[in-house]
Amino acid sequence: MAKYTNVGKGAAFLREKTSEKQPDFGGSFTLFPESSQEKKFSVSLWKSRTKKGDPYLSMSISEREEEEGESKQEKVDTSGPWDDE
Repeated sequence: MAKYTNVGKGAAFLREKTSEKQPDFGGSFTLFPESSQEKKFSVSLWKSRTKKGDPYLSMSISEREEEEGESKQEKVDTSGPWDDE
């Protein structure tokens, strides 16, 4: 059985679409938080179906690039009710 190491967390939320090409869900996540290797990403997900008609989510991930004057210490709150477990 494969072993996994938790290297970050994030969240994706249902989005209101104004066109069919926009993602159904969107959010962000951080890899290696609070370390010198910290990287922030945005994620977009679309509901789709296979040729057989089975549902799945397709995904696009983009690395967030720091804008000039933006602090690397700025944190995004990704906490939620799942943290209380």
